[in-house]
Amino acid sequence: MQAVFQIVANGDDITKVIEDRVLRIHTVDKPGLDSDECEIELDDRDGKIEFPPKGATLRISLGWQGQGLALLGEYTIDEIALKGPPASVIIRGRPSNMRAGSKTHRYGSRENAKLADIVGDIARRNGWTAACAIDVTVPRADQFGESDLHFLTRLSRQHGATATVRAGKLIVASRGAGTSASGLPLPSITLTPDMLLEYEITFADRASFAAVRTRVHDTRTGQKIDLVIPNPDAPKGATAVHTERHAFASHEAAKAAAAARLQKLNHHTAKSTMSMQGRSDFSAEKTVTLKGFKKEADGDFLIESVTHDYAGRSWETRVELNAGNNGKTKAGHGKKATKQINLVVPSPPR
Repeated sequence: MQAVFQIVANGDDITKVIEDRVLRIHTVDKPGLDSDECEIELDDRDGKIEFPPKGATLRISLGWQGQGLALLGEYTIDEIALKGPPASVIIRGRPSNMRAGSKTHRYGSRENAKLADIVGDIARRNGWTAACAIDVTVPRADQFGESDLHFLTRLSRQHGATATVRAGKLIVASRGAGTSASGLPLPSITLTPDMLLEYEITFADRASFAAVRTRVHDTRTGQKIDLVIPNPDAPKGATAVHTERHAFASHEAAKAAAAARLQKLNHHTAKSTMSMQGRSDFSAEKTVTLKGFKKEADGDFLIESVTHDYAGRSWETRVELNAGNNGKTKAGHGKKATKQINLVVPSPPR
């Protein structure tokens, strides 16, 4: 089975023109703003490849012969490189929905504003439509010398969310919620070992935390009050407490920041890299359910990034996973420690 591709540049299908020169197509899908990327390497054996104009749009699709094509993304060319020997031209791009104005440093403050209203303001300013699935009030948000991209990314993280732009829509949604910005459930993908070319799943005990401590600035007394949020998914006996460095202006802001930090810490309690034949149904923030590995490893994980690589009529997809919002802190903590450790389960007697 052979992989096929399609590349549309500024609305024109140039697939046939460059078909015999494409050495590699590489795309990366990650959560967050301005994090996706693409790279196309072309054979310049005769020196006839011309530089494409920066700012041109590229629509990249991959598929398998006889099974159709799937759009991986639309990008804007922002970098060109020469490589050799042998001579090749590398074209790199970023998401095409990013406006130049969204990277301009701005100044301003908001108090007691709905996150959805902030998202709406930024979307209108940059020519996007807004979709915010998080109903929270932000006590105070300061944008001092920050671009809209950086400001909204930081603000989203404080509430356990991620911001991205897709097809002209600015989307802010909770990480690992399993729903789209419109509230519809995202389908989970089940993976078994026989579907994979290679995999590795790692469980790090050092990433387990019993709680997160934040501080609230009391405007009446001028003192800082500790606020501790326990981790309900921590293993028994866990004692490590993560302390946030900065104090917050209200209990609500401190709780939101602690919950978001706890979520991020739980993500790091397991990670996985899985490679397989090319598939287009994976995307950042989807849930993957592992089945048939081991009981400690089976279950839900969250997609951190998706990488597609096409070369020589072959297409491979690599998926990076994290442990999800609840984490995998209890993996390996199910049994009481004893002097004798049996790593191999004995076979039943015949």
